[in-house]
Order: sequence, then C-alpha cells, then structure tokens
Amino acid sequence: MEDYNLWDLEGVHVKVKDCFLKKINNKIFSKFKVKRDFYNQYFKESNLPFYVFKNMLKSFYCSKFYVPLEFLLNVCDYLDLSKEELQKNVISYKSQGSVNFIDKPIFPIIINPVFDMIYAHNIGDGTVSIAKNRAPYFAYRQFNRFYREAYLKKIDFVFGNVIHKQINFKDITRVRCPSVLSSLFFKYYELDDRGFLSETARISSRIFEKGFESMVAVLCAFIIDEGYIDSTQISIVLKNHLLVEDLKKICDRLEYGASIVHKQGDYKDYSGVSILRNGMKRFYEDYVKVNKKYSLIDLGVKGERIRNSFNIINRQIIRVKGNQDLIISLLKNERLSVNQLANRINMTRQGVRYHIHNLLNDGKIRIIDKAQLNWIYGV
Repeated sequence: MEDYNLWDLEGVHVKVKDCFLKKINNKIFSKFKVKRDFYNQYFKESNLPFYVFKNMLKSFYCSKFYVPLEFLLNVCDYLDLSKEELQKNVISYKSQGSVNFIDKPIFPIIINPVFDMIYAHNIGDGTVSIAKNRAPYFAYRQFNRFYREAYLKKIDFVFGNVIHKQINFKDITRVRCPSVLSSLFFKYYELDDRGFLSETARISSRIFEKGFESMVAVLCAFIIDEGYIDSTQISIVLKNHLLVEDLKKICDRLEYGASIVHKQGDYKDYSGVSILRNGMKRFYEDYVKVNKKYSLIDLGVKGERIRNSFNIINRQIIRVKGNQDLIISLLKNERLSVNQLANRINMTRQGVRYHIHNLLNDGKIRIIDKAQLNWIYGV
C-alpha cells in the first residue's frame, strides 16, 4: 500500500511538542548563540519579519497558535534535524483559517480501502466547497445518522482524531472533511473539483489498478449513498451515464453479473447499474470478507437488507390476497414507495408492484407524489 507524510499535504499548519521546540532552540543557541544571527543567515531575505520568526519558536506562542509547516521544515533543515523527526513530534495540524483540526495524527497516512471508500462517498453524496481565500474541502450530506457518523469514523481511522467544532449530529446533516485532508484526495487521484462532481465524476483509474478490496469498498459507498435493494437486485441510479459504466466495469471485474438500465420518460437523464440475483450473493460474500478486515467498510442496514433478501425469494406465496390489506393499513399511517413497502412486509418489489397495481385499479389507494424516482403512495 502507498503512504504519504505530513509534508505531502498542502497548506499545513502545525503544533509540535514542547520538548521538540526546546531542542530546536538549543540547537540554535549552540550554533549561533543568538536567534538574530540564525535569522540573518537563513531568513533575512525572506518576507518573514524577525519578531514573527521569534514568536514562532516560543513555547507560549506555539501552544496557542498553529505554525506553518514549511517554516519548521526549513528551520529543521538548516539545523540538520530530519523532517521525519519533526513529523513524529507533531501533536496536531490543520490548514490556515480552518476551525477543524487533526489531533493525535496518524503518520504515515496509509492509502487503504477505507481511504478509497471515503473517496467514493465524496462523489456519491459529497460536494466540493470552495470558499474565498481558502483551500477547497469536501462536505458530505447524509441524513442517516449511522452513515454520517461512519463517514467521520473512516476519516479518523485514516488520518487521526479530527476535532470538529460545534457539531451536533441531531441538527447537522452535512459534515466536513477538513481542507488539509481533502487536498490529499485531489493529489492522490490526480483530479480537480470536477472530478468529484456527481454529473462529471468518473471512477479513478487507480481504483481499477488495485485489488478487489478497494473495488468492493467503492461499490459499498455508492450502495450506501445512491443504492436501493430488493430481493432480486441491487440498483445504483445516477444522473451520470459514464460513472454508471465505471461502476458496471467494477462489477464485471469482480464477476458480479450486473447490467445497465437506461431510464425513460421524465427520468431519461438517469441510468443505473443493477447487480442481479447471483451477483448479489457473490458481492455479499466479498463484502463480508472485506468487512472482517476493515470493520468501517460497513453497509449497515443496507447490508442487513441484502442478507434478508436471500430469504424473501424463497417464500412459497408472494401474492397472497391478505397482503393487500397489510399494504392498505401501512399506507393509512404513512406515505411509502414500493421499495419501502417491500422492506416493511418482507416481500419482493415485484410482488408489491402487483398488489399496488390492483389497489390503484380498485381505487383503494392513490399516487401521492410522482416527483421522485420512486413514486409515493397513500390512501
């Protein structure tokens, strides 16, 4: 697996251990007697004023403020201190102007399947935020609390403990990947912001160059963000035909028996990749293997739906007349789609559609909302 170090990131500001700062100052005094001489030799020609230079080497200042990594790298280089030693003594880091920071950082940063899954989430339900005078960062919109927290746990697993200011999961559904970390995704996958936009994104060639674990991780992210499951297939529907073809390519590589479906009518701009019945079983077996190695690659409730779907198809009777009464009773209390009804009553989507068709013809239920890909029904 590839790995990256702190100096591979962009716009980094750091806090270092006080003992290491003392070591730097002792080296300066040993070689130059006074800081002014050290400054005159190496920093005078720069735009860095001497008083700022002095402050950035003081314990009190460094305990309160973050110092540019580039400055400390230069200082260490001039004093024959390795950048690896500097990295070991970093206690937290962030980008300039960011309110979020990484505490107890993990170095080197390992590019593993969890990293690839974060990348896929940043395409699926992510956005690229570009603010004035700030580096771009990823924001992830997820209304399901389990998946929202899982996204942040994946970032912590790869990079260290990310401290998010004023996050309340009961109120906030859009969480951030700090810009200092976001920069590595742009760098590693060799993409600009368009490479992460839902309508222009493609699966990076780097994913196809890896083993099955990374490809499974990417599929899991899209199933969480854009997929739905019933007893006969897993479907991922997107408004990006080329991205759908990339997902189909992953399925073909892993021999999941998938097909592409192009929507019609009002949804002609959409297409989807469907992992069919036999492919579902093979995918789920691979997913279980990857989940055992990387527990954060977790499909949550959607994984349970896939597992439960293997039992639904074995039901001897799927169109029992009494199921119509059950559907009506559910729709009296809630407005639901075919997929939601299928999950509630443990029935195939096709079986639910059969009953919905008859109930509509009998005038016992009605269509509430056609504005979504999955129509909503009620009484």
